[in-house]
Amino acid sequence: MPKITFSDSSLTVEVETGSALMEACEHNDTPVDFSCTMGACATCLVVLDAGADQVDPADDDEKQTVGYSTDEANARLACQVTVNGDITVRYIG
Repeated sequence: MPKITFSDSSLTVEVETGSALMEACEHNDTPVDFSCTMGACATCLVVLDAGADQVDPADDDEKQTVGYSTDEANARLACQVTVNGDITVRYIG
C-alpha cells in the first residue's frame, strides 16, 4: 500500500493504490486545507517533495490553476491528485 508522508507534520498514512489524496487528507489530521474541492481555488496547493512520478499527471485545467498560484516545481492541487505509490507532500496553500 502506498504511503503518504506530510512533511509539515511528519504524519505518514497508508492508502490503497488509486486513492484520492483529498480523501486521505480529510480522514487524517493533516495540514492541508480545502475549499472548492474542484481544482479552481488553489486552497489545497501542495508540493510533491518526493514521488511526483507516483501520481496521475495534472490535466490542463489543474496546470493553469497551479501556474497562476506558484512557480514551484511539482506543485499540485491536492484535490486533483490520485496516489499510485509513495509520496511526500508539503502544503503551501
